[in-house]
Amino acid sequence: MDATRREGAGVDEREVKLAVAEDFELPALTGLDGVTAVDRGEERLRAVYWDTDGLALAHAGVGLRHRNGVWTYKGRSRREGDAVVREELEVSADGGSIPPEMCARVGEWVEPAALHPVAELDTMRHHVDLAQADSTAELVHDRVRVLEGARVVASFAEVEVEHGRASQELADRVVRLLVASGAAVDTTPKYFRALRALGQRPPDVSL
Repeated sequence: MDATRREGAGVDEREVKLAVAEDFELPALTGLDGVTAVDRGEERLRAVYWDTDGLALAHAGVGLRHRNGVWTYKGRSRREGDAVVREELEVSADGGSIPPEMCARVGEWVEPAALHPVAELDTMRHHVDLAQADSTAELVHDRVRVLEGARVVASFAEVEVEHGRASQELADRVVRLLVASGAAVDTTPKYFRALRALGQRPPDVSL
């Protein structure tokens, strides 16, 4: 979605997350009548997630990461159908220190000085933009490696369908196609998968 639009102001992010096998291939979207697809190719994402020693942010249901020059705060989630909906705030800054805007948000849950990097993910993301009449959605296929220094400790894949409230019908069609192709709706955040691979114990996902 448009990172510039979000800069400095929180908006609701609405997405359906689906677990897939590591050799999963996106199905042909030509079978969705009336839907146009624009393949935007692949992008490498390097994300560092910050938390306390005791994973206070994870246990509060919020998250903080720095990825490709952008800090992102994700608020608490709620479930709407298959979609997970949560507030998202983004601020462009280097990854050496947490920007004041982010400190203000995480300060509701923890002393910002207690935060430090706890997980690093290297993701190859394949973007496809979808449109049907006035509805739009973004389909991404992520192939993720969990890093510990230079060592890859785990890898996994997932697919996400991000959409606005007005594009629910389009998103539902895409999700049905993905499930028919072997994907399974799974709300587990990448961050939690990474923490488990690193031997940490994040909270169970209850959405």
